[in-house]
Amino acid sequence: MHSTLSNEPRAALLANRFVVLLGGLTLLMLSAPLVGDLGPGRYPGLAALVTNILFVTMLLSAAFAVCRSRLTVIIVSALAVPSVVLHATAALGGPAEPAVATHVLDLLYLGCTAVLVLRHLLHSERVTVDAISASVCVYLLLGVLWAVAYSLLETLDPGSFIFALAAGDEARSMSFGGEESIFPLYFSFVTLSTLGYGDIVPASSSARMFAAVEAIMGQIYLTVLVARLVGLHIAHSTMAARTREQAAP
Repeated sequence: MHSTLSNEPRAALLANRFVVLLGGLTLLMLSAPLVGDLGPGRYPGLAALVTNILFVTMLLSAAFAVCRSRLTVIIVSALAVPSVVLHATAALGGPAEPAVATHVLDLLYLGCTAVLVLRHLLHSERVTVDAISASVCVYLLLGVLWAVAYSLLETLDPGSFIFALAAGDEARSMSFGGEESIFPLYFSFVTLSTLGYGDIVPASSSARMFAAVEAIMGQIYLTVLVARLVGLHIAHSTMAARTREQAAP
């Protein structure tokens, strides 16, 4: 009896693991403007600490959501552990500038997580709350992934982005991992949703191509996602109707 009761919360948590991941991603996004208000210049150390803690929380939530077999545990651990260590080092007073290695590991981990969540979504047979959460998680993971990609591009090629509405003496950066994380996140999701406000402009050829690819990816994903969820809903409704007809006297 005790074993059954103790397994119930665990089973409920596993059944809603993508809801947990969605919560971690939402917390990371909502915290970005608040972290930006902590700096620059006022509490830069605290801003970097909060950002890295929330990012690590999101990484751990993603690991919990996608690790369903020994192979995925090995792959996700191989990518997550170094990334968590590097972010923890930065949070404890590491280098202020984003490291290329950290960005590359984050890209690999986020890409792997998005693929695993999408694979689960495509194999789902019913439209549940967890399935809907998984679909939203993939979209948000793509936005965060591209934000890290833009930060890496700016690190390798400074000046790849122009802040059109920034004041003349106001220095802004597309660096992800500190008080300015809001800028790459904002630009990424504005591009992914094809809003295109124009306040942050890709200046280099690579930045322009990255932005174009992200916009195309966002549109394709939404089209395929809607078709998949509608198809699942119709198939489940049809099967349920047939079951009721067969059960009717």
